[in-house]
Amino acid sequence: MQKVFRVFLIGAAMACAMMAQEPLNNEGVIKLVKAGMTEELIISVIKQQPGVYTMGAAELVVLKEASVSEKIIAEMLNKASSQVAGLAGVAVSGAKAVTDAGLFYRKGNEYFELLSENVEWKSKGAVKNIASAGIVKKNIAGTVTGPSSRNFLTNPMEIVLSPGQGITINSFFLLPLKPKDGVREFTVGPVNKQSGVARGAIPFGVEKMGENSFRMVLQTPLGPGEYGILNAVPSSGDAEPSKMYTFRILL
Repeated sequence: MQKVFRVFLIGAAMACAMMAQEPLNNEGVIKLVKAGMTEELIISVIKQQPGVYTMGAAELVVLKEASVSEKIIAEMLNKASSQVAGLAGVAVSGAKAVTDAGLFYRKGNEYFELLSENVEWKSKGAVKNIASAGIVKKNIAGTVTGPSSRNFLTNPMEIVLSPGQGITINSFFLLPLKPKDGVREFTVGPVNKQSGVARGAIPFGVEKMGENSFRMVLQTPLGPGEYGILNAVPSSGDAEPSKMYTFRILL
């Protein structure tokens, strides 16, 4: 009995040490499950360690398919909910609140709208391969005109997403853009079942700030370069062009 208890303590110490460097996320929880750690130990780690969890419908399916138990998922939801409750009314202290639909970045005590650009799809039938809730059915590639965005940001940056009517937070993908021959290229694909992140995308979490506004949370700051936030919503060929909110990180 003492030996079992000693092994449990060692496992707990190892788990905490693993997560001390960065917040625990969906992928980290899946790794703990696949490593064979007990349900009780993983729940204990979730309670004690900082975490950034994305808990949309697609992410819940990925967690379930990775054999994450409902008790662990419930604890992840509780942790995410408690973080949101603690931030309500505080996140925009001293700054003008975001009330309109769109994407915004903070500069001083004000929020400014990120300019959007039209996407030119390189993949045939690209928009037909985007389902509801930001689910991409297969790899699709596109470009944005010009070698650089007109939005210039510096770290630490703060971006707020305020989805419009009928759009969920899961419809947004953060993508690196590769300048080439006067345009910026990108590729995005289906969600990886191990990581819960769309292929080609940069993972991020969110913190609720208001009725329909969410602050983007990154595990590590973005390096200098070109980036875009794709609003991946299904549409027909006669609909408006797909939009991408682009920006360039200077430092």
